[in-house]
Amino acid sequence: MTLLANTTGYVLEVIHALRVELGFLVTFMLLWGASRLFCERPNLRNSKATAAKRHDALGADGGGAYGASSPPAKRHSSMGRARHAGDFQHPTAAQLRQVDWVLAAVQHFCRLQAPRAVVLYREALQAGLEVQEAPEAVTAQLFMVLVTSSIRAGLIDDAFSLLRDCHKVQGVTPALLTSCIKLCTSKQYFKECLSIYDFGSKDAKVLVKDPTVWSCLLFSAVETRSYRRCVGFYEQLQRCGTPSGKDCTNMLRCAFAEGDWKLALGTTQKMLKAGLDIDSVAYNTALATCVAANKISEARALLELMELTDGIADVVTYNTLSKGYAKAGCLDECFALTKHMKSKGITPSQVTYGILLDCCINEKQMEMAHEVFNEMVAGGLPMNTVLYTTLIKGFARGEEVDQAMQVYRQMCSNRETGAPPDLITFSILIKANCDAGRMEDALALLKAMREAGICPDEVVFNSLLGGCIREAKPELAKHLYSTMVVSGVKPSNATFSIFIRLYAQSKLFDEALEMLRTEPKAHNVEPEARLFVQLAQACLRERQGRRAIQAYTLLLSSCTSNAATHSSLLNMCCKLNMLDTAVEILELAAASRGRVSASDVMQLRDITVRKRKTACTEAIDRAAATLGLSNLSA
Repeated sequence: MTLLANTTGYVLEVIHALRVELGFLVTFMLLWGASRLFCERPNLRNSKATAAKRHDALGADGGGAYGASSPPAKRHSSMGRARHAGDFQHPTAAQLRQVDWVLAAVQHFCRLQAPRAVVLYREALQAGLEVQEAPEAVTAQLFMVLVTSSIRAGLIDDAFSLLRDCHKVQGVTPALLTSCIKLCTSKQYFKECLSIYDFGSKDAKVLVKDPTVWSCLLFSAVETRSYRRCVGFYEQLQRCGTPSGKDCTNMLRCAFAEGDWKLALGTTQKMLKAGLDIDSVAYNTALATCVAANKISEARALLELMELTDGIADVVTYNTLSKGYAKAGCLDECFALTKHMKSKGITPSQVTYGILLDCCINEKQMEMAHEVFNEMVAGGLPMNTVLYTTLIKGFARGEEVDQAMQVYRQMCSNRETGAPPDLITFSILIKANCDAGRMEDALALLKAMREAGICPDEVVFNSLLGGCIREAKPELAKHLYSTMVVSGVKPSNATFSIFIRLYAQSKLFDEALEMLRTEPKAHNVEPEARLFVQLAQACLRERQGRRAIQAYTLLLSSCTSNAATHSSLLNMCCKLNMLDTAVEILELAAASRGRVSASDVMQLRDITVRKRKTACTEAIDRAAATLGLSNLSA
């Protein structure tokens, strides 16, 4: 009894200590019980009623997708409210065969998981979903959601696959085609936009009357350079409504790309008649199209039209027309246009003076070019590398090397202005000095070039090697060639041709043969036949018949010869009376089944007969027979 009393007392003490917590727990349990009693039973009744309605709509076995039911749109709406995300994660085969359920699931996933929506659609097809048996409105909505969501997610391949499915089921609807074209254009899928149009427009029932669609197609055609399609899209756009300024600008871009100056002027006139605003870009595009087509008078007329509106004709406009005058060699018109531009309050730019310099140089008016240059300097116009190099090119072309070097020195003295010489500058100067026999100055320029951190290219080295020919310095050429290879510059056939000339000049035929035998292969260069012909002819001129044969043998082992190759060698042999060498070349050609002209063989044979070289004549007859050339003695 004492133990029981003690235990009871202990329990009461614990209850008293936890009285607040126990009171809260009891209150919570009472509230929870009340909620279960008054809330869950109505929901259960609603759930049972919904299930019963669905059972009636779908059939007792759950497999009929279109039993007696309410309209599809209403049925789908009620179903979408009843479904939760968890219902779509693990669908049953029966659900996958119900198009309403698939549509609801696809709409759910397309919001954030377009790939999952496509996968679910494929799973439904495998489970036996008969899309073609669904109402057209449901099918159209299903494909609209799937295709547009795929495009938004960048799943272009899936979009095309779905479009093919749609075409098989009911055909691509105008609404679906319109949505796809607009979406692709907004996503900058221009090529895909045209492909979708081509696919959807195969159906004669698809008639697109939305002008925005044709505007998108026109823009896509311009962006993909499918210019031949632009006119057709533009005509369709005009049938549906009035083209916008952007549409006309796209047509101007098309006209410029195609060089169609008539289309450019015609589009501009249509814009004016329609009262559309034409900005400088549109006008300049039309002007550039006329200039590119050498329609300078039409371009000048367009300029006068532009000048009627303040602020339209800018420096780009005048420079574009000036380029046209320069291209046509109209030097006076170039200067007159520059003066006219100044009268309009437009300041000439660096490009303006560059065009004037180019025109002066092309017309060999170096004094005028120098005046233009001085005007630029006096006017405080910032000089750039291109302007300096253009003037240097003019002096170099006129063989005024001292003047070119003076401009170069002025260029170097003003490096702080941001106009240092570049690769083209050095290339022009080095060639000019080499052509003038000023090899030391050319080498000094090479050194300055490398100190400036500019890597010489093949053109620079070839110019220096050409200078070695004029100076007859084969050792210097070898040193430069080594520097070229070490610098990582790959030699070309032009490089080897220069060496052949240099070696032939110095009578170093063995070195020339060795160079042709090893260097092209060492640098993965495919040697051209002309190199071997060049060396063989150089040997013949020095009456080095044996070395000429060696060069020809290298030709046969390195590349393919033709009739012109044999003609040049055989004719030179005949002129130099080196008939034995000619016969040997002919025999080698016959052995390798080369192509030799019958007229060349007949000419060689006639010479040997006239000179009574019986052995040579017989050898020619044998070679001719091998080549399939007969009746030479007739």
